[in-house]
Parts: sequence; structure tokens; C-alpha cells
Amino acid sequence: MINMRSEGIVDSLNEHCYHILGCGAIGSSAALQIARTGGTDFVLYDFDKVEEPNIGVSQYDVNDIGEFKTTALKSKLLDLNSSVNVTTVDQRVATIMYMDMKDIVVLGFDNMESRLEIVNSILQDKYMNPYMLIDGRMGAEHYQQYLYLGNHELKKYKDSWYSDNEGSQEPCNRKATSYCSNMAGAFITNSIRKVLTGNPHEKELTFNFNLMSMTKNTVFPS
Repeated sequence: MINMRSEGIVDSLNEHCYHILGCGAIGSSAALQIARTGGTDFVLYDFDKVEEPNIGVSQYDVNDIGEFKTTALKSKLLDLNSSVNVTTVDQRVATIMYMDMKDIVVLGFDNMESRLEIVNSILQDKYMNPYMLIDGRMGAEHYQQYLYLGNHELKKYKDSWYSDNEGSQEPCNRKATSYCSNMAGAFITNSIRKVLTGNPHEKELTFNFNLMSMTKNTVFPS
């Protein structure tokens, strides 16, 4: 069992389906870390192919260049655990697939417009009420994360949203580093663990790698 060393820390990741929207720096790191911690069901969304610059900031290698990111990431997930179930969507999407598995959505797009489009589509879908949605936004030295439980919280998504023009100085994958993307995956997986185990979790957090400083808004389950 690949997650034997994390056994007892969190044992329920296999009860959820993980929708990874954007399989670049954030998405590829989050997917592999979730799988290593016990996640077994994934839907991967991305229409881009792996290019050489992706190698320095994502979980791909030179053998993946030219492949759809979804295809390459599926292969890496299967290399970790041949029992995982992976569905790939290698085209631009405006909605997500309803899997009825306490769906957990991870937003790792490289632009803000796509994030808002997906959130709006979720809220308009009468079947889709994700158990959790985590929005990770990164730059070279700065990571932001927002966590929403269910549609009742997701309705407030626009409070943390800004347009791509307004956010020209904000982190959103315009620049990236390998250590920021790897930590993004770690923050996302740890946040999922905290929620699933009923521990205090961060609704919002920012981490500045240059200053090694964090700000966060932690909530405590009642």
C-alpha cells in the first residue's frame, strides 16, 4: 500500500473523486500528492500539451513533451498506483463531470476568467454540489489558496476573485518556480486532510517564499 506511512493520519481520501482543473504546475503536483496519500479517483481537465518550459515547474519530464498534460499526468498516476481510476478531458471545458463521489474540485488554471467560469457553471448545475473546492493561485514566490465547503460557501467565491487585468501583479502562474508548485500541492493535500479529519483548516492562506511568511484565516469545526 503506497500510503502506508501516512496511514492513520488520513484514511478516507479514496472515498472522494478529485477533479483537477488545469494540469500544470499546481494541478500536477496536487494530483500526485493526493494519490500518494490515498486518493484513487481522478478527473483531469486540460487542453494544453506538455512543452519544455513546463518541465521546470510541473511534474513532467522530457519524455512527456508533446503529450496532452492530461495523458501524461494519467500515466504518472498509474505509475504510482495501477488501481487508480483516471478520466481525462483534453479539451476546453466550461463545466465539470458529476461523479457523485463527494466530489472535490481543485482549481489550478493559469488565468482567473476560467476559474470564475467553472465556479459559475457549478453553481448553475442542479446536480453539482462539491464537497469541497480549493482554488490555488501561484507566482514565482507567492502562493494563495481559498477553500470552500459546498455551494453555500462557493456562492461567496467572487469576494476573492479579481480579473486577469486587475490581478496583473497577483500570483496566477504568470511566473512559476518548482518549489512554489510543489508546496502548492502540499498545501492543497494537507487542507483536504484537515477537512476530512475534522481538524481546523484554513479558509484562506498566503505564503511568501521570499520572506518565508504566511498569513491565514483558520476556522475551527464546531
